[in-house]
Amino acid sequence: MNRTIRLALAALSAVFLTLFVSGPASAADITAYAGADWNETPKATNGGKATFKAYGEHLLVTDLEKDGHSTIGLISIGCDSPSCNYYYWNRDGQGTTRDVDLSLGEGTHIGLKACIGDWKGSATGGIMWDKCSSTWKETSA
Repeated sequence: MNRTIRLALAALSAVFLTLFVSGPASAADITAYAGADWNETPKATNGGKATFKAYGEHLLVTDLEKDGHSTIGLISIGCDSPSCNYYYWNRDGQGTTRDVDLSLGEGTHIGLKACIGDWKGSATGGIMWDKCSSTWKETSA
């Protein structure tokens, strides 16, 4: 009987350790692409891209094409409302990457799109909305 109780306690301890002590699930990096050419499908060789790096919470906004346009990383942090959207512009031209070091809590929901635009002096002014990636990429911090 004593052995049965010890085995039961060992099993309960294992369940407890698995459920409550193990670390959080790892979040994945995500990348969204935007095409500048009106006749091209967005891909890794044209337009621009936005990448969210889960480890360290970095947003990388890269201009991939010498087209006279900027690349915008559109990131939604923590909710699905437009009030949670932030716009990070890379206006430095082809081959450049803007690295934005974010500080986010573990498990924070992240949505990501890439857009093309021409800076007009405000966060959303000048974005070519029809050249944004069509769907949100999602992960967590």
